[in-house]
Amino acid sequence: MYGISRMDMNRSVKAFRPKKFDNETSFIHDFLIPLKQIGCIHLTDEIIDYWQTLEKYDFPLINLSSMCLAIETARFRSEQTEVPIPYAFHIIKMIDMIKYCESIVGGKKRINDLKQQLSSLVSNAVQYPEKQADYAVQILKGIVSSNDEFQIGYILHKLDPSLTFNIPSGPDFKLCNIGIKVEAKSKLNRTYLGDYNLQSIGVNKEICLRLLARDAVKAGAISEAFNHQGTDIAVVSLSHSEFGDIFAAHVYENNLRSNTREDYEFDSAFKGAVKLVKQGKRGIILYSEVITGYHPYTIGAIASEKDTVERLGSELEKKEKGTKIGSKAPNYYYRIVEEARQMDSNIENQNGHDGASPYRS
Repeated sequence: MYGISRMDMNRSVKAFRPKKFDNETSFIHDFLIPLKQIGCIHLTDEIIDYWQTLEKYDFPLINLSSMCLAIETARFRSEQTEVPIPYAFHIIKMIDMIKYCESIVGGKKRINDLKQQLSSLVSNAVQYPEKQADYAVQILKGIVSSNDEFQIGYILHKLDPSLTFNIPSGPDFKLCNIGIKVEAKSKLNRTYLGDYNLQSIGVNKEICLRLLARDAVKAGAISEAFNHQGTDIAVVSLSHSEFGDIFAAHVYENNLRSNTREDYEFDSAFKGAVKLVKQGKRGIILYSEVITGYHPYTIGAIASEKDTVERLGSELEKKEKGTKIGSKAPNYYYRIVEEARQMDSNIENQNGHDGASPYRS
């Protein structure tokens, strides 16, 4: 698949499986993967054992792993750039999350749906070699999106054990004890990968909300999330969006402070969103993973009302279009951040520095 012959597959199938380096580190495609640093909750042996179990039930893990390696190899040949962490880490993360979620009501059916989805894409890629590159992108997007969904399931289940996967058509999850339905959304809409610049980006919670809202609105994540009848809260992953990394970097820096620390804890955002729903509103949680490779994994999150997120995101996107700042322009990130900062300052001035905080409910 994707440039790897069947003979190569048979000879090197073991190379596509993870191996144990130590209790909290796996080894795959000549890369070490620090499990805790990427957000895994299980130890190496547990993940390897579950990988073997899934293989026995025809989960196409070897195909997925070989595809990831082929993409990395093709990228290196074309760009002479190595990926900092192998794409196969998404497969490791998938196994880790579904191992937990299979015990949640409705989890096994959702896992089986994912298996069928990925198996179908793998089959199509084998059947139509000329379209393998396109199917590879679809497969990678499917894995990343499902990982975000299962991770939200894991986090919410820890906060509220009454959570179930919503088996009938509708939002992804239901919090049975409080009757709230939650939709998980993940968007891979990063078209700009940044450029080298020593300029510091100073942001705060209000500016971060504008930037994340812009990403969510631009990707169509909000409208899609609330298309489902009965969605009360949308949880939108922006880990793979254009400003998700800047938000994650800000959260990382914020967490190092001893004073003036802003609250980006997911459980705080969740409580804020639930409060909005109880007031008859619809809530949105925008979040991004904070992965450094050296420090403990965490998640940064902000909650706000749906209408507020849509308004803030649309305003910034409109400003971006009006100034004709293209994603290929030098210092693209910085220029959009400055637009968000200016808009925030204008609101403060109009309200006599009262702030008109979008977090008020």
